[in-house]
Amino acid sequence: MSHRSVRPGLFRLLLAALLLALAAPAIASAADRPTAQQAAAAMGRGFNLGQMFDNDQHAPTLAVARPKIDAYYARGFRTVRIPVTWTEPVGGTTLADPDTGALDPASRRLAELTAVIDYALAQPGLHVVLNAHHEVRLKDGGRADVLARLWADLAVRFGDRDGRLIFEILNEPHLSNKEPMAPATLRAMTGGAYDAIRAADPRRLVVIGGNQWFGAHEMAATWPDLEAVGGGRDVYVMATFHHYNPWTFNGDNQGDYADPWTDEDISGPMRVMANWAATTGGGMPVFIGEWGVGWKSRLATMDCNNVRLWYSRFDAVHASAAGMPTTVWDDGGWFQLFDHDLADFSSNLIDCIDGACVWSNADRYNEACMPTD
Repeated sequence: MSHRSVRPGLFRLLLAALLLALAAPAIASAADRPTAQQAAAAMGRGFNLGQMFDNDQHAPTLAVARPKIDAYYARGFRTVRIPVTWTEPVGGTTLADPDTGALDPASRRLAELTAVIDYALAQPGLHVVLNAHHEVRLKDGGRADVLARLWADLAVRFGDRDGRLIFEILNEPHLSNKEPMAPATLRAMTGGAYDAIRAADPRRLVVIGGNQWFGAHEMAATWPDLEAVGGGRDVYVMATFHHYNPWTFNGDNQGDYADPWTDEDISGPMRVMANWAATTGGGMPVFIGEWGVGWKSRLATMDCNNVRLWYSRFDAVHASAAGMPTTVWDDGGWFQLFDHDLADFSSNLIDCIDGACVWSNADRYNEACMPTD
């Protein structure tokens, strides 16, 4: 019997039942998604897949990403943050239209990124944080419309993915002159992207941050309230900050690595962020999206005990006590832990993150901390 012989009312009823049946698995899956608090408790230690999809230092392919993901996963890391540049050219092409934010569905790089995301999510318990990283014109122009369209398309493209896929709306929103973005502008941009994501997916985890370098102190100025992102009533929102304090030690090309940093240098920014989260944030969980030391910009090999000490105390001692999951910045270069050429970790810094690692001798400021040039 053809569909034309079915009464119109009955046909509409059957069609509605079919659509509901098809949607049921996705709805059930969304209902089972973790809240931000639940996700933060499970994310633990993590790493960045740096300089792969945000610029062209490493080939943006699953073949290049897989060994790094596997190596960290085997060490118990359960979060991978993937920095992605969407509206600026990388390798001569963009992933999204810089004037509209619309994704390019034919992009080979987008296909590889999707494969990386799906591979990571296939690992039991591994969380994936996807962000918008180097978006120069978008930030300079305050293009809320472009950012909203980008995240609307991403929310649809990845709408059926596990709740372990997390959207970080806009990384380090400084302007091209390095000045901070106006807080009201960032709130408007973030709010537009948030609304676009929520229109497609009411339970996707969303991450917000400050208005320049994601410093902990930026949150109070940027987010005096949460009206733009659910008014403090959305349990699927978490906050983030980046921790390179003191920059004179943690930053690249900063001289030697005999800096007399203290535990307060580590715990201080965490405490600032925790205070904001406990008050304005209404108990919102906090995620440390980047941290590390740019040692390889000055040292040929890693044998500096002062750097080892920093890695030993950052996560195992301070971040874990604060209940803050972390993703160490690993770009395979200046902030290297994983060497892409070796397909392995290049030093014992990876051991240090566990809380203890072998030193060359008992001297915190050993000779290896001093560049030879």
